[in-house]
Amino acid sequence: MFIAEILTAKGRAADLLSAARDAFLSQGYKKTSVSEIADASGISMAHIYNFYPSKLELVCAVVAAEVVKLVARLETATDTNASASARLSKFLLMEFDETYRLLEHNRGLADCLRVLEQKRPEDFEELFRLVRQPMHTILHSGNLAEEFDLREVSQVARHIHAATMKFRFPQLYSHEPYDIQRKECVGVIKLVLRGVEHR
Repeated sequence: MFIAEILTAKGRAADLLSAARDAFLSQGYKKTSVSEIADASGISMAHIYNFYPSKLELVCAVVAAEVVKLVARLETATDTNASASARLSKFLLMEFDETYRLLEHNRGLADCLRVLEQKRPEDFEELFRLVRQPMHTILHSGNLAEEFDLREVSQVARHIHAATMKFRFPQLYSHEPYDIQRKECVGVIKLVLRGVEHR
């Protein structure tokens, strides 16, 4: 998966991704056909396969673009003048809110994520490594400011990422209402902060 190519797509490639995005995010992977995307984009099926060798490659590109946009929103939302604890808390809570909203507004995305996790686990992991990067930056700055006392920032970022997984695209893991899941997320964030803050 070449994320830079996906994000800088122009012309026919951009038309193709736009049509694929509309189809996959509204209907899911299983209910979307390449011929439907071809009709919506005005690009022949043969030409689509020049861009993406398979339907799976195409859905990977669509999901990657959505995750990269999510990371950009998360990175720009935190106040760089706030404490590292406040930034980490806001980042994790916003990640919950944003991913919840993404699934609510794009009913087919859940199916696409499941397919990607099952059939392309290395790509799935790579996407979530992108989500971890802003958290790593926050943890590193907290260490430098002696607000956090962390020996292995990368490892701690992985642990926090694992501990908060159920709050990233939360409808994949729970059918509880939003307010209950959000309350759980806030509780886990408090526990995470207790674990990283300098004592």
